[in-house]
Amino acid sequence: MSVHTPSIAESTDTKPPGRVERRKAKTRASLIEAARLLFASKSIEATSVAEIAEEADIAVGSFYNYFTTKDDLLAALLELILIEQLERIQRRQARTDDPAEKVSIGHRHLVELATSEPDLAWLVVRFEVPQRIGSLGLAEAARSDLMEGIRTGRFDVTDPELSLRASGGALLGVIHTILLGELDGDSGSVHAAGVLMSLGMGPAEAREVAGRPLPPEVAGARQ
Repeated sequence: MSVHTPSIAESTDTKPPGRVERRKAKTRASLIEAARLLFASKSIEATSVAEIAEEADIAVGSFYNYFTTKDDLLAALLELILIEQLERIQRRQARTDDPAEKVSIGHRHLVELATSEPDLAWLVVRFEVPQRIGSLGLAEAARSDLMEGIRTGRFDVTDPELSLRASGGALLGVIHTILLGELDGDSGSVHAAGVLMSLGMGPAEAREVAGRPLPPEVAGARQ
């Protein structure tokens, strides 16, 4: 007498709708968080898929049910970081309509990570986040602030796209230098003033805007 054992597919079909999806989403999130922790503590290149799977407490083979390669996981983590930082920056920008102050806040927020959240800042540096802003909404937000500044006469630039890339490269360099201990952690205002001057603002006004108190994050604020 044979006993029928339900296959995995059959067992899955009997589960309530959405349960499998929720479990998969939870495992995927665990892998991303494991990668975030490992990539911050060691180089991305030195981190193996096996180590990520072990940190997430899943079998190595199961990793490939969610990501094709480590680079695929990297892309997902980068996307998450960009979204998180955009939301945090926008919460800080919520109290101002001045595009110059918005640019200053965005740059100072990211520089501040070097001292307030160094593990995250290392990820920003290793992923070259400021140079990858074309990937997601962070690019559009930065571009929108720049174009609004040009439209209102706050900025005077010949090539907006070049200005975005140049300021992003400078930002990456400042964060990296702070993390290496070669620059003071409170260099955000000086950096932001330099960015504003590169966008055509006069030195005195650029320093005044960049020297304003960095606003706290306003809960629930979105732009």
